[in-house]
Amino acid sequence: MRRAVDVVVVGAGQAGIEAALACARMGVRTACVTLRLDRIGYLPCNCSIGGPAKGHIAREVDALGGQMGVTTDHSLTHTRTVGTSKGPAVQTIRAQVCKSTYPLFMRGVLETQDSLDLYQGTVESLVLDASGAIRAVRVSEGSEVYDLDCRAVVLTTGTFLNGLCHEGSKKTVAARHGDDSVQSLAAFIKDLGIRTKRFKTGTTPRVKLGSLDLSLAQVMPSESEAGPLSFLHDRTFEKRELLPTWQTRTTPSTHEVLRENLDKSAMFSGDIEGVGPRYCPSVEDKVVRFAGKDSHPIFWEIEEWDSDSVYVQGFSSSMPAEVQLEALKTVPGMESVEMLLPGYAVEYDMADPLQLRPSLMSKLLPGLFLAGQINGTSGYEEAAGQGIVAGINAAHFALGLPEVVFPRTQSFIGVMIDDLVTKGVDDPYRMLTARAEHRLLLRHDNADQRLTPLAIELGLATTERAFRLEKKLRTIQSTKEWLSTTFVFESDLAPLKDAPVVRGRASLYELLKRPEINLVDVETLAIRLGFTAQTPERPGPGRYGSTAAAARRQIEIEAIYDGYLAKQCQEAKLAEKLEFMSLPVELDYWSMTGISHESREKLDRLRPSTIGQASRIPGVRPADVALLIGYLRGSVKSA
Repeated sequence: MRRAVDVVVVGAGQAGIEAALACARMGVRTACVTLRLDRIGYLPCNCSIGGPAKGHIAREVDALGGQMGVTTDHSLTHTRTVGTSKGPAVQTIRAQVCKSTYPLFMRGVLETQDSLDLYQGTVESLVLDASGAIRAVRVSEGSEVYDLDCRAVVLTTGTFLNGLCHEGSKKTVAARHGDDSVQSLAAFIKDLGIRTKRFKTGTTPRVKLGSLDLSLAQVMPSESEAGPLSFLHDRTFEKRELLPTWQTRTTPSTHEVLRENLDKSAMFSGDIEGVGPRYCPSVEDKVVRFAGKDSHPIFWEIEEWDSDSVYVQGFSSSMPAEVQLEALKTVPGMESVEMLLPGYAVEYDMADPLQLRPSLMSKLLPGLFLAGQINGTSGYEEAAGQGIVAGINAAHFALGLPEVVFPRTQSFIGVMIDDLVTKGVDDPYRMLTARAEHRLLLRHDNADQRLTPLAIELGLATTERAFRLEKKLRTIQSTKEWLSTTFVFESDLAPLKDAPVVRGRASLYELLKRPEINLVDVETLAIRLGFTAQTPERPGPGRYGSTAAAARRQIEIEAIYDGYLAKQCQEAKLAEKLEFMSLPVELDYWSMTGISHESREKLDRLRPSTIGQASRIPGVRPADVALLIGYLRGSVKSA
């Protein structure tokens, strides 16, 4: 039965799921409209969640009470820790999930969520009232057309707006394999004044596992000690032994096949107008851009528990199917490969994120929020991060509450959204740890501390999540107090074999700051000296994600990087001061003297909400930012 709701979420991919659940969990009546209910949570590209920077976002979505991490832990097939050769600011989890289990679990969560209704249909347009405010969305389902009344709308349309698939010269009007594209809604948002561009993404061939010679590839076993993705879990929930992944490489023969057929590639023939991802190029693009390289890595990733389908990570292509197959057969271990589905490219309309506020609400239409690939991003994790922010703010809009903005200094989600709405995008945006100025503060291990207090305030955190956070923080505080107030003396250590060198005296926490000493070493030393170790219990088998294990890891990180963390905290506080200086929406930049013409034009067009955002707009000079600060201070004094 149709009924009036507060928020309508359009789409049920990773962004739509998080947006809809956030609204409903905050007690707002929500409807999620999707083209196909059987495609809720569908993973059209790879089967992985996480990875460099993306794992940080997935962990932050989880910390905010989101669903991605929980579902990943319940559908896991492979997992490992990435960034181990670097510092803790980069380290995170990359998990692979079963592509049939993951969407089924997601659908079950949405279907049982209070205050959330699911609809199958196509959103044709938004219906505005006489004042220009959102009144409803117009939905078509077969021959029936109806209006679904609402106050706010979240668009999470992915690649569906004017989607066009390419496989060589073959073109198919579709958003992805098996799904129709959407034209009417694409036309509506253009009529609304939203600037659109054409972007391009792609996917790789799927091949038959039984046709691969696994002995010719390097096996990469799962690392169960990597632990769960969600902070709610002590362990993952796989029903069977985790699967391996295999690595092989392209060869000069592979590159020769691709070069000889570049004219058949939709990417190089001129058929594709959209701009492709810079950090995840197609294999034919790699051959051209990195002509000096003899090979590129390829990974074989099993897509489902009960399927023979393998995702050929690193071999995205828009070549004709026969060329893809010929090239694959030159890769070690793939000489007899059987291709189940060729790779293809997808062109689609995206909306210029410079027309969005930091809350992801459109500057053109209050109550309209955009999240995910429609904003020019790539990846499930980037979509989920935007989805939960858009959902939070759509709920607040419907309730008449202030917008919730995520600062750059507190999350990778905040960095991503600020980049989008301040700098815009020229190609599909991918999150990188290097984009964050204070990334040592934004680690995988402390995402819960940074964001779960906000989730509690918003009503998104369960009692269990709040309890686990409180327990972890209490454990960390009491352990650090004991370490900082327990001292060892040079005279006590002299008789001990292999004891650390100390001049005079040192606290156990000072010893822990040494890179060669970990918490186990400190505990052992304390016991040898007759102390009772007051530290979290060591994790037993299968408890890599317990609060005790998380506390132990964080204590070690904070000790080793103590000085660096203090410095970045100070820098972050200085940066946050600029974020508290709000700029009036109606400010007349052209009437302000002393500001350069270029800065006026940029400021007038982008309408930054704070001095901090204004300072990050490309082309706005530091001297002009200083003038803006002076203007605000003068306005406050005159008032």
